[in-house]
Amino acid sequence: MKKQITIRKALVIVLLLQQILSVASTGKNPSADIIHYDIRLEVLDFTSKNISGETAITFRAAAQAINELTLELRQLLVDSIFHNGQPILSFNQLNDQLIITLPSAVPVDDTASVTIFYHGVPYSESWGGFHFSGQYAFNLGVGFQTYPPNLGKAWFPCVDDFFDRALFDIRIRVAENKQAICGGLLQSVTPHNDGTHTFHWKSDFTIPTYLASFAIGDYVAVNDTFSGMEREVPINIYVRPADEWKVAGTFLNLHQIMANLENRFGPYPFERIGYTGTALGAMEHAGNIAYPQTLINNSLNYEWLYTHEIAHMWFGNKVTCAGPGEMWLNEGWAVWNELLYREDLYGSDIALAEQRAKHREVLQYLHTPQGDGAYYALYNIPPAHVYGKTVYQKGGLVVQTLRHYLGDDLFFPAVQFYLDTFAYHYASTYDLRDVLSLHSGVDLTGFFDSWVFEPGFPHYSIDSFYVAAEGTAVFVRQRGKGREFIGDANIVEISFMDENFQVFTDTMLFNGQTGSKVFQPPFQPLIAMMDFYEKICDASTDRTKMIGNPGTVVFEDTFSSLLVHSVNDTAFVRITHNWVAPDPLKTPQTGLRLSDYRHWHVDGIIPSGFDAGLSFSYQRAGFLDDNLLLSSADSLVILYRASTADDWTGIPFERYGAWHAGQIRLDTLRLGEYTLAVWDAQYLGIKSPEKMPDNRIQCYPNPGNGKITITWDLPSVLRIQISDINGAIVADYKLNSYQETVVWDTGKLTPGLYFINLLTLDNFKAGTARFILTERK
Repeated sequence: MKKQITIRKALVIVLLLQQILSVASTGKNPSADIIHYDIRLEVLDFTSKNISGETAITFRAAAQAINELTLELRQLLVDSIFHNGQPILSFNQLNDQLIITLPSAVPVDDTASVTIFYHGVPYSESWGGFHFSGQYAFNLGVGFQTYPPNLGKAWFPCVDDFFDRALFDIRIRVAENKQAICGGLLQSVTPHNDGTHTFHWKSDFTIPTYLASFAIGDYVAVNDTFSGMEREVPINIYVRPADEWKVAGTFLNLHQIMANLENRFGPYPFERIGYTGTALGAMEHAGNIAYPQTLINNSLNYEWLYTHEIAHMWFGNKVTCAGPGEMWLNEGWAVWNELLYREDLYGSDIALAEQRAKHREVLQYLHTPQGDGAYYALYNIPPAHVYGKTVYQKGGLVVQTLRHYLGDDLFFPAVQFYLDTFAYHYASTYDLRDVLSLHSGVDLTGFFDSWVFEPGFPHYSIDSFYVAAEGTAVFVRQRGKGREFIGDANIVEISFMDENFQVFTDTMLFNGQTGSKVFQPPFQPLIAMMDFYEKICDASTDRTKMIGNPGTVVFEDTFSSLLVHSVNDTAFVRITHNWVAPDPLKTPQTGLRLSDYRHWHVDGIIPSGFDAGLSFSYQRAGFLDDNLLLSSADSLVILYRASTADDWTGIPFERYGAWHAGQIRLDTLRLGEYTLAVWDAQYLGIKSPEKMPDNRIQCYPNPGNGKITITWDLPSVLRIQISDINGAIVADYKLNSYQETVVWDTGKLTPGLYFINLLTLDNFKAGTARFILTERK
C-alpha cells in the first residue's frame, strides 16, 4: 500500500508540474516567458532624483510565435530599444505599457532578447516603489495604492506579475561613498575613474519581478554564516554605520529561528539571508529583506517581524501566490509563522497568548472600519483588501486551524510536499488544497469550503450531553459569524472533566448544522467542553480558571469576570464568549430585543461553599453592542437560561456605568448561558433619557410580572411609591422602620416601564429603580 501511495504521489507531482508549465506557456503572460533580466542602473542624482537605466531582457516565445513583446514601465521614459545590436524604431509607450514590435517573429520555444534604455524620476507611492530618503535610496516591490500591487515596473521594464519568474543580474553604479545592495550574491565591485563604482549582484534562483531589490547608501555589513541543513548560508545585515552595534541584540536568535524554519519547511531556498535597513519596510525581497532601520534597535521587540519576513522566503518567494486575490498564501502563512516561531523558540504558552490576541482582534474588528469593513473569504480577496486584516490575521488563524485539523504528523510533511512540488513557481489556493489532501490522505474539500472559500467564521458549540450506560452522548451544533454558509467535514475536539479535574479528550466528525457522537471517557464526566485546548479559531473566545482564593478573577477576551467572595475548595470555571447571536426567545416578548452579536456560556465544576458573582461588560463603542444599545432611553437587562432546552428569563442584576458602557453584575454564579437584551424605548414610550437606577435597590425578577420582590440597602426608607411612565402612582406602600423588603403584586397593570421610588419620612427621594413589566402568559 505504501508503494502504491508513493507512485500516486509521484504521478500527481508530474501532472501538477505539467499544469504549471502549461499555464505559464499559454496565458498568464500572453506575450512571452521572461528568462533573464540584466539590469544596469545609474543612481547618482540624489537632488533631482533622476535615474538612468539599461535593461537587457532575454525571453522565450512560450505558446506561439510572437511579433510583439509587451512589458510594463511606470513613469520612466524609454529612450531607445535595441534587438541584436540593431535599433527598434517601432515601439509604443502608453501609461504603464510598453509594446515593442519585433523585427521578425520569434518561433515557439525560441529565445530572443531586447535591450531598453530609459531615464527619469522613478515612481513611488506612500509605501511601494522607488524611494529616495536623504542620501539613501531603495525599492519596495509592492504598493498599497497600485493594483495589481507589483512594482518592479517602478525601476525596470518587465513582465510585472506574480506568475512570470526569471533570473536576475543587477548592476548599479553609485558614488564611491555609497554601496548598492541587491538580492543574490555580490559578484564584483568595479571602480571607475570618476568617483563612482558599480556593484554587480547575481541571483541563481528565479523570482517574480516584485521580489527583485536594491538599497543604496552609506551602509556597513554585519556578516555571519548560518550552518543550514544542506549548506553554509551567508548572512549579510546591512545597516547605517551608527546602527552597527545594534545588530547583535536585534538578531540575537536569528540562527535558531532559521534552524527551526529549515526543520519545519526544508532547506533555505535562496543564496543568502539578507536584511537591509531602510526608511520604510518591511518587504520580503528575495535574499535582501528591506527592514525598517528604526527596528534594528538592539532589542527583541520586533523579532516577530523579521521572522515574518524571512518566513516569506518559503511562503511567497519559493512558492508565490497565483495573483493578488490569493495573497493569503503569502501573507497569511507568514503571519502564522509568527505563532510558530514563538512556539518553537519560547514555548506553547507564549504562542497561545499571541494566538489569543490575534483571534480576539479578528473576531471583534475584522468586519468593521478598523478592519476590512466587511466579511470576506480568503480566496479571491477584493483589490482594496489585498493587504488587509482578512489576508494577514484571519489567514494566519486559518492556517493554525488547518494545522490542528490535520495534526502535526500529517500537516508539516504535507506542507513541505507543497513547497517542493511548486518550488520556484506559483500556486493557487486550489493547488494548496489538492496537494495537502494528496499527501496527508485527508480530503480537505470541506475544510477549504468552510474556512477559505467562504466569508466569516464557523461557530461550534455543545448543545447538550448526557451520560448513559453505553457511554456519554454529545450533541454539537454549528452556526456562523458573518455568513449563512454551514460547512461539512467539521472535526472538533470534545473534552470531558470529572470531579477530580481529570480530562479526557476525543474528536468527532460531523456534517452540517448538527452532529452527535457517543464517547467513552474512562470516568463519569461532570462537564463536556468544546475545543478545550483552543485548536480551532472559530467564532468564540474562552478562558478557563482554577480558582482557590477569593478576589476578582478576570476571564480575558471574554468581557467577563468572576467576583469570588469565599472558597472552601478549588473550583474550575470556563467562560466562553460566543461571537454569534443567542438563540431567540422560545416565547417572544413584545419590545424585548436580544443581542444580535454575542452571548456567554459559563461552565464549570463548583464545590460546595464556593460563593461568587459574575460581571459582564457592555459597550456600545468597540463594535460590541452598537446594534443593541441604540439610545439612552433603552433599558438594558441580562437574560439567563440553564440549558439550550430552557427559555431565556430575566434575573436580578446591578448595573454600573453609563447607558453606553459599563458592567452588569450578578450576585450569584449560575452555570448556563447569558445574553444582553434591551426593552426598546419605542415600545416603552420613553421620550427622554432617564437617570440610572440606584444600585442599592434590587427588584426581581426584572423584567417580570405577577409578584415582584423589591429589596434595598438604604437608611430611613419609610415609603415606596411606584409610578408609570406618565408619573401616575400605581402602588403606595407605608413601611416599618426596620423593613427592607416589599413584595409588589403587579396585578393587571399594563406592560411597560415603571419607576420604584423610595421615600423618607419627609418625602425626600432616597433612591429610584426602574422595572420592566412584561405581558402575562
